[in-house]
Amino acid sequence: MQKFESDSPKKTEFIAKEFAKRLKADDFVSIKGVLGAGKTRFSSGIISFLCHSGKNGNIFATSPTYTIMNAYDCGIKINHFDFYRLKTIYDLENCGFFNSLDGKNITIAEWTDIVEIDYKKYIIGNYYVVDIQKDDDGKKEKRYIEIKKIL
Repeated sequence: MQKFESDSPKKTEFIAKEFAKRLKADDFVSIKGVLGAGKTRFSSGIISFLCHSGKNGNIFATSPTYTIMNAYDCGIKINHFDFYRLKTIYDLENCGFFNSLDGKNITIAEWTDIVEIDYKKYIIGNYYVVDIQKDDDGKKEKRYIEIKKIL
């Protein structure tokens, strides 16, 4: 388990980019946290790092809250999901989540705690859980980021 502290969106992205160095096709990243904690910012850091090249420029990932999934193909395929509006395992089937776990993609999913299933049963590669907590002390918002490797 690794623990980090962030005091800015830029630092949160930096932590995500450092984390992204270990990712490969078939890995699954579950990102949890309250609304506004920085889940999409963390996802964007991963995607930006993996997709950065001279021809692609610096990719800034947007939230897939309404589309459910955004796909990026930049040498490696990345599927970025947001489960905020989902309720059941059937919703996961319908949005293409299980197809994304075929070993050819990196799959990132925000709000995985909303659909309560045993994700370990479906993961081929490494399974990481990123938990982002926010602390607003009135002066500066801090984020506490914990990264655990489950499989």
